[in-house]
This record gives sequence, C-alpha cells and structure tokens, in this order.
Amino acid sequence: EECIRAARSRRAQSKKYDFIFGTDLAYRNSLHEPLIESLWHFSHRHTVCLIGVTMTDTQPAFFDSLTRAGFRYEKLADHLLEREFRGGNFGIIA
Repeated sequence: EECIRAARSRRAQSKKYDFIFGTDLAYRNSLHEPLIESLWHFSHRHTVCLIGVTMTDTQPAFFDSLTRAGFRYEKLADHLLEREFRGGNFGIIA
C-alpha cells in the first residue's frame, strides 16, 4: 500500500494541465510566490491560464513576478467579457 501511495504521489506531482482557471488568487502579495510556483508545477509549455483579477486588489508586483518567472500575460479585451464585467476594475488575464 505504501508503494501505491508513493506512485500516486509521483503521478500527481507530474500531472500537467492544458487549462488552469482561477479567480481572486493574487490579491495578497504573500501568496504571489506560491501561486506562481503552482502555475509552473501544473503547467506545460502550451498551458493556458485564465486568472480573474481586480485591479484595485492586485498589485503590480504580481504582474512583475509573473514576468520574472517567465510567464507572458495580457488582459482580455472588455468585449470578450459579459456586460456586467466590462469597463470596471475587473479583468481576466491570460
């Protein structure tokens, strides 16, 4: 049984995803590093991450950290969002 648990653990550690979705993840500066480490851990070269953020809660340091970690990002255009989310301080980065 110990071998099975170890094998499952290794498999879980190496599992990569094509898409990662999240929201309200980056508003605490102390969580930027673990979040970015998790994104690296669970993504592969072609993974698409969609993260919902509010510009009032998410500090520029988060975006700087993403860039330093090798991630590229851009804010989705408002016309791609539901009307209730357009023009405000909410955005989705990809």
